Amino acid sequence: MAEGVFSKLHESLQSALEEKGWTPTPVQEVTQDEITSGGDRLIVAPTGSGKTMAAMLPLLHRCLIEGWQGMSILYITPLRALNRDVDRRLDEITNAVGLSLGLRHGDTTQSERNKQVRKPPNVMITTPETFQIMFTGSRLRELLKSIQAVVIDELHEMADGERGWQLSVGISRLESFIGREVQKIGLSATVGNPEQVAKWLSNDA
Repeated sequence: MAEGVFSKLHESLQSALEEKGWTPTPVQEVTQDEITSGGDRLIVAPTGSGKTMAAMLPLLHRCLIEGWQGMSILYITPLRALNRDVDRRLDEITNAVGLSLGLRHGDTTQSERNKQVRKPPNVMITTPETFQIMFTGSRLRELLKSIQAVVIDELHEMADGERGWQLSVGISRLESFIGREVQKIGLSATVGNPEQVAKWLSNDA
């Protein structure tokens, strides 16, 4: 059986986590219930503490339990952060539970882009810049209609300045376009003013 808060997750997630020998980290124990219930959340914790899975495991649980269809989870991260193991670990866990993951940025091949339009992944990892571009094409805009949650990685790099303003406008534009709010999760290893950044993310974070 899965341990700690992992025991509350969808059975397929429990089995995958148990098979991999993953156990909850402190940040995952603290945040899982709130994210599972649909709450917005800013997660500030050191590198290597399990922030990514703290956000994604409850969202994957919701995807499975609630039957989210199409491109349901958007994971926005700076381009340089894609060099980490974010996509590899997420690919492992999504595949293990029968969900799919896609990666889209400026260097994504045209054939892969076409594939993503034909069969949208459940989770899309992208950059802030590519997120903005998604509004410009009719087929890409259609993919955005099924978004249920947005995860913003390295939030401390984007909340201040023009990139943060553009991203905030993009999320507001997304919610206006689909006619409902989406769940918003922010991840950061360090934030100088957590309350201010949380308010930037959501009034409910």
